[in-house]
Amino acid sequence: MKIFISIFLLAVLVSCSKKQEPNYDNNFNDKIISFAINNQEDRYIELPGLYEKKTDYIPEDKDENLVLAEKLKIRGFKIINSERENHSLGGQRIVTLTLQKEDCQCEVSKIYYSTSNISEYIRSERIKCIRLN
Repeated sequence: MKIFISIFLLAVLVSCSKKQEPNYDNNFNDKIISFAINNQEDRYIELPGLYEKKTDYIPEDKDENLVLAEKLKIRGFKIINSERENHSLGGQRIVTLTLQKEDCQCEVSKIYYSTSNISEYIRSERIKCIRLN
């Protein structure tokens, strides 16, 4: 009986001491982020349906919000770089954030695609992750 109790207590202590990684895969977007982090293929995965509505403006950098980047920050990633690209009048506008956690670096881009209406954009986001050596 003492052996059983000892084994039980040891098992409880070991299971409590293991660091449990939270399950972030609550929805499709979270699963895509986990896939990018786990595979680290340095290939973009784009989510064109992330935003339901078109927008009529592109916010300033300080007001920009990238859905996938916010989800990475919840996982402990920190922003280490940001960029903005404008591809000619009527072309794409791209806001890119680079985030890092330990040896994993992810790049998240929000893309504003032009539409036939000059003041209206379709938004999309893409993500790719790499392992740093």
